[in-house]
Amino acid sequence: MQILRVIAITVLFAIGLSADGMVADKRERDLVCGLQPYKNPRWMSEIELINEKKIHFVSVKCMMLFYYKNSKWDDLEIQAGTKEPIKALRVQDYLSLKIVDAKEAFYVYGSRIVGPKGDDVIPFETREDAQHFIDKNGGTKILTWKDFKLNLFDLLNL
Repeated sequence: MQILRVIAITVLFAIGLSADGMVADKRERDLVCGLQPYKNPRWMSEIELINEKKIHFVSVKCMMLFYYKNSKWDDLEIQAGTKEPIKALRVQDYLSLKIVDAKEAFYVYGSRIVGPKGDDVIPFETREDAQHFIDKNGGTKILTWKDFKLNLFDLLNL
């Protein structure tokens, strides 16, 4: 029975990884929390730098804490004097795993569903999908990029 359970979990995990979502190297660690993003494919987000390097995070919260607070730009081989080293910020639609520009996504705040590091915002490609999620799983608000401020992510990180 235990073997069947392990096989079923392995198959479900493999199906999740074979979706059109993001892929992180197994050796990669989130620069904020130290977890391995590949272990949480549904929650993964990424920053692509102008040098084409992609940095993966275990959640939107970790990506945004890095975006607002990072002190590691020197470690990322960014050309000195570059004002905006970021080429793109991407999240995955929580349900479809479709990759979405983080600035265009809709985020559910206050849901009963929590991420790998606790409370988080949950990304969706459309406002309708976000509202449908709230109807099923709770949530207090739908946020957009304009609503993001550092204090929101500090609050989620408590």
